[in-house]
Amino acid sequence: MEKAKIIKRYQNRKLYDTDASCYVTLDEIAEMIQQGEDVTVVDNRNQKDITASTLTQIIFEKQKRSESPVPISTLRHIIQHGDGSFSSFLSKGSDGNQMEIIRTLETQVRDLSTKLETFERKGTVVGKEPLSAAKNAEV
Repeated sequence: MEKAKIIKRYQNRKLYDTDASCYVTLDEIAEMIQQGEDVTVVDNRNQKDITASTLTQIIFEKQKRSESPVPISTLRHIIQHGDGSFSSFLSKGSDGNQMEIIRTLETQVRDLSTKLETFERKGTVVGKEPLSAAKNAEV
């Protein structure tokens, strides 16, 4: 098994990739993770593992730039039922199975994506005529 890539976070909030010997951004760390790399972030001053808070920051920053915000009702629900933290919401959910709900939703999204890709490959968009017919109409 490949060892985790170590990223050191300095007091000035700069992130340093010890393997590549260069500074990196949160977006670059996100890319590393998306490519399947195991990344650990440590505070350079006290060597404390701060990976969880860094990944939370990456999610927060990406969400700020997203064009599809999380519904306000969902955010309120997390605060009301999880003491304001997402991890508390997942572990203390009102019915105790928040992670199972999330896994089910992830499966449903994957299934819908697969179905959409199938429609796109066939050249059909749901609710519209086939793409080939639409292209012929333009000519």
